[in-house]
Amino acid sequence: MADDKSGRNVLLAACLLFLYILDVRICFCEENANDEFEEYLLCRQCGLEIARASDLNKRPSKAAHRQRNDTIAGVDGVLIQLFKNPQETYFEVITAETANVQQHGQPYRQDTWWPGFSWRISICPRCGFHLGWYYEPFSQTAETEEQTFVGLILDNLLYQKYADNLLVVPKSYRS
Repeated sequence: MADDKSGRNVLLAACLLFLYILDVRICFCEENANDEFEEYLLCRQCGLEIARASDLNKRPSKAAHRQRNDTIAGVDGVLIQLFKNPQETYFEVITAETANVQQHGQPYRQDTWWPGFSWRISICPRCGFHLGWYYEPFSQTAETEEQTFVGLILDNLLYQKYADNLLVVPKSYRS
């Protein structure tokens, strides 16, 4: 009887040690996963990764009708600017150093929201959805190459964490 009880105690101690080690490993993995995970903004139309949250930047424009700061994709203080195009359409725009977009058409100098920069329409490389505009200085030199940026339409993007929570139910399961 004593051997049976001591065997159970050893087994219980081994199980507790295993659970402790497992808990430590899970915590360690969660901490490292947060360091390695990069939040993305996705194309609202097809879900393609368009811009990393860490590439968002502040590029204020005097042409903006309104400006505000907000937290987007875990980045605090992202500048959101409201612009109106010549067709009287309003856009809330954020800027990024770089983005996974395809430039469409020739650069235009007229009606630019950033003086000194020409713009081209930027579309999603997968589905062709209009995502914003690619801006480049009027005169392109080695020094100004780094000054290019992308203005992204906030309403045409989706936060990756939000998209991860969406559930698509097959039509056959709907009543």
